[in-house]
Amino acid sequence: MGKDVIEKVLVALDGNVGSIKALHMGVKLAKSFDCELKYVYIAPMTDVYQYELVGEAQFEETLRSFKEEGRNLRELLSERGKRALEIANTSIKESGVVAEEIVKIGNNSEEIVKAAREIGADIIIIGVNIPNPAFKNSTAQEVAEISPCSVLVVAPTWSTFISK
Repeated sequence: MGKDVIEKVLVALDGNVGSIKALHMGVKLAKSFDCELKYVYIAPMTDVYQYELVGEAQFEETLRSFKEEGRNLRELLSERGKRALEIANTSIKESGVVAEEIVKIGNNSEEIVKAAREIGADIIIIGVNIPNPAFKNSTAQEVAEISPCSVLVVAPTWSTFISK
């Protein structure tokens, strides 16, 4: 039998409405259970500036050197990625919860699960952006299938998609 207490929460971010709702849920859990909160942004290779400019081989070398130098991968993100993290940082700061940012580059579901393993997450919170009861063919579905821990899927409400 696993742990009965939630100690480490990982929220997956992509900057869309669903992930922001997931972040708010993560903040609520962190406050309720007085647990660690970490949030991860996975940048697809195509969402990174240098990848498009220099090609795959040179970009892989850039990534390697960044890691060796201990530099932050955040520096490589496009404006979309940086904006997603700014929104998250602002939201977390306003909540008063202490949280840690994680940035990875690669396949969303694989990197989310890798991050969960690395930090020993008890739960992953992930949002979906389209109301789909079965969340078929989504990152959330893939994460739920391969995750080493529980996954909470935060669905948007229909009102999110109805213009007023």
